[in-house]
Amino acid sequence: MSELPDSEEGTSVLTHTKKGVLQKVAKVVGIICFITAIVFGGILTLSDNNDEVFRATIGATAFFFFMVSLVLSTIGNTNLPNLKVGSDE
Repeated sequence: MSELPDSEEGTSVLTHTKKGVLQKVAKVVGIICFITAIVFGGILTLSDNNDEVFRATIGATAFFFFMVSLVLSTIGNTNLPNLKVGSDE
């Protein structure tokens, strides 16, 4: 594994910052989208309607919300480095 260069050599070591407001919002919306995907999956499973258009619409909606929840949860869980120039904190 490679090591980050020391600050004595003229480069600073990247530090991780705490999660920002937008990351927290992304995490919450990701959880809401996951719950919505489960609801639409339940509707698809428990529905007595055999109309192909209805089933395709509900299936696509469940897939969409599940994929959005994956992306937003990943954004919310990411540890972003502090990239401010000249910060000595």
